[in-house]
Amino acid sequence: MTSNPNAVQRIARIVLVVCIPAVLLLSPLYLLATNAFVRYEYGKPGFPPADLYGPAERLTLAEATVHYLRSGAGPDYLWELRSRGQEVYNPREVQHLVDVKVVMRGALWVHGVCLMLCIAAVAFLWRQPQGRASVWRAVFQGCVLLLMLLAVVGVLALTSFDVFFVIFHRLFFHGDTWLFAYSDTLIQLFPVPFWMDATAGLAVPAVAASVVAGTFAYVLSHRVRVD
Repeated sequence: MTSNPNAVQRIARIVLVVCIPAVLLLSPLYLLATNAFVRYEYGKPGFPPADLYGPAERLTLAEATVHYLRSGAGPDYLWELRSRGQEVYNPREVQHLVDVKVVMRGALWVHGVCLMLCIAAVAFLWRQPQGRASVWRAVFQGCVLLLMLLAVVGVLALTSFDVFFVIFHRLFFHGDTWLFAYSDTLIQLFPVPFWMDATAGLAVPAVAASVVAGTFAYVLSHRVRVD
């Protein structure tokens, strides 16, 4: 049996449309899950101080936590963190960080797979008749798809934030390990403003990239078609 070229081209275009949102949205994660971002946040005027830790110790513990998330270290690494001879994290926090690591690794894996699929789809379509126009149309559609998804999520978060917050955490995290007291280390190291900035750090570049890339692709898709 021989494959239908038109069917393969349609699949390649669908892959491009579906994968582009993941690539644009998850790319900033490589910069956000770093010590540099932690230091940037801690250096911002008005960033909430920690009651339990001094600035130097707080930074050391936060960077150690980032190291756990980005490395192959297991939960024992977290149990070994100490402050004044006491364990830094309680069992609930350790389990949550284990879950966060799974989610983050999954997100980075999805990003990598989608990036490779995008490259393969572009390489395939570019060699087909009118393939360049197909590539630009798919890029434009992928950017529009991401903007629509972000708009829906944004409306839900603004109108029903509590419901959205609970649903999000129940989808990705184990039990109620994501519920913390203000005195817990995770909140002391990474307070709400940190996560608000991290969310903006994902969403704002994704929106900007979608607008720029989508506009560029829209113009080129029509120009190639005319040429």
